[in-house]
Amino acid sequence: MIEVKAKLKNVRISPKKAQLVADAIRGLDVVNALDKLQVIFKRSAPVIDKLLRSAVANAKDRYEVAETDLVVKSIMVSKGIDLKRWKPAAFGRAHPFKKHSSHIDIVLGAKEGVKIKAKEKKAAPIETVDLTKADKKPGAAPEDKKMATDSKIKDTGKQVKAPKKGGIGIKKG
Repeated sequence: MIEVKAKLKNVRISPKKAQLVADAIRGLDVVNALDKLQVIFKRSAPVIDKLLRSAVANAKDRYEVAETDLVVKSIMVSKGIDLKRWKPAAFGRAHPFKKHSSHIDIVLGAKEGVKIKAKEKKAAPIETVDLTKADKKPGAAPEDKKMATDSKIKDTGKQVKAPKKGGIGIKKG
């Protein structure tokens, strides 16, 4: 039996609120779960919908399985990192509060009686290059004397002092 996973970390939704939507689709087949997520009026519904579609895409890529043959085997919502913030209060005080985040893991499985085999991946041929026979790029080596003679910059023999700290670097005279 196959298991396809998808994870979403540090979603800025409280785990309690995301758990409500997760409970609504746990155990459903994927087509019904996607339909149900369209009508649930919660902030976490579009996030879980996108994660479910990602898991379905993973299943199609790895096993060439249809959406109708998949079931939401498990969906877990766990606590993520809390952002600690402060709110101004009376008499110059500050009250702390936390902005909660959550991690969402979803596991899809095949329906009972559906047999699915793994897709064979064909390895792409790898090109090899012999670096000992590779041509050097023209002008890449610093000892190339042709570049120094072709240069249009002429040496006047005058020395230019570095500007003082805070100066604009304009030479007088």
